[in-house]
Amino acid sequence: MKVLLIQLRQLGDVLLSSPLARVVKEEIPNAEVHFLTSVVGKDILKGNPFIDKILTIENGLIGELKTILKVRREKYDAVIDVQRTGRSKKITFFSGAFLKVAFRKRKGDWYYNRLVDWKDYGYTAWERMELLKGLGIEDPVRKYLPKIYNVANKCSFLDSLKLDKFVVIVPTARKSEKMWSLESYAKLIDFLERRLNLPVVVLYGPGEIGVVKKLLCLCSGVFYYPSAPLSISELAYVVGSSAFFVGNNSFASHVSVAMGRPTVVVDKRKSGWFPPVDFVYEVYGDNDFPSFEDVAMVCEEVLKKSFDRIFRRG
Repeated sequence: MKVLLIQLRQLGDVLLSSPLARVVKEEIPNAEVHFLTSVVGKDILKGNPFIDKILTIENGLIGELKTILKVRREKYDAVIDVQRTGRSKKITFFSGAFLKVAFRKRKGDWYYNRLVDWKDYGYTAWERMELLKGLGIEDPVRKYLPKIYNVANKCSFLDSLKLDKFVVIVPTARKSEKMWSLESYAKLIDFLERRLNLPVVVLYGPGEIGVVKKLLCLCSGVFYYPSAPLSISELAYVVGSSAFFVGNNSFASHVSVAMGRPTVVVDKRKSGWFPPVDFVYEVYGDNDFPSFEDVAMVCEEVLKKSFDRIFRRG
C-alpha cells in the first residue's frame, strides 16, 4: 500500500504527526509512506526511517496546482489529511486515491470517503494515530513520542561556550498570547544562574531577535544567545545537549520532548499538546499563566531529579 500523510504547516504539528508513519510501517507489510508538508517542515522530517519520501508545497495558487498534479502522479492508495485546511482538502479530493481519510467534522466531510471519529488519548500525537483506522488498522494508537532524526553533529555557537551543564530557554511563541511574560523569564534566568548555578542559553526563531534584546534589558544576570537563529537540526542538537528545557506551548518545546529532555512547558492551561510522561512538566494556572514562584519550584524539582539519577547511576 502506498500512503500519503498531509500536514502542511505549523512546525509543531508536522512533528506531532510524524509518528503516524511508524505505525503504518509496522502494521502494513511493505507499505510505502510519503509525507506532504511545507518547505520548512521538510527539515523536521529529514532522516526519518519510517518516511520513504517527503513532498513539499510552495505558497500560492500555482504551488497548490503543481502539488495536486504531483500527488496524482504518485498514484496513492490512500491519503490521510491530518490537518484539514482548505488546501489539504483539495489536494486530498483530487489525489485520485482510493481511500481519502480525515477526522469527522461535518463541515467539509464530503472531501473524504473514510471519516474517523476523534478520541481523547491525552496527547495530540496519539489521538492522530486514530486516523489510521481509515486504512483498516483496528488498534492503531501507540504511545510513541515524536522524534527528530535530523540532528546536527555539532553547533559552533554551543561549542564555543564550552558549557558543562546548562539550561535552554525559548521565551518566544508564534502567538504573543501564548508567551509567558518577559519579566517572568528574566526573573527565572536570574534564579537559575544565581540560585541554582546553572548557565542559561536562550534560543529564538527567525524575526525574534527583538524579544531576546528586550530580555537582555530586563535581566540583571547573564545569558548566552546565538547571533542568528539556529537551524532546526542545530536547535535539536543544543536542546538535546541541555540539562533541561523551559519554554512556552510552542515548537521548541515539542523539539525538547522529541529529544527526550526534561521539558518545562509554561502555559495558561493544560492543553493536551504534550504527553503525560515523567520528563514533561506542564506548569499552568487557572486560565492564566503561572507565577514565577511556581515555575522556579518545578525547575528546582527537575534539577533535583537529575542529580538523583546521577547519584543512583554512580
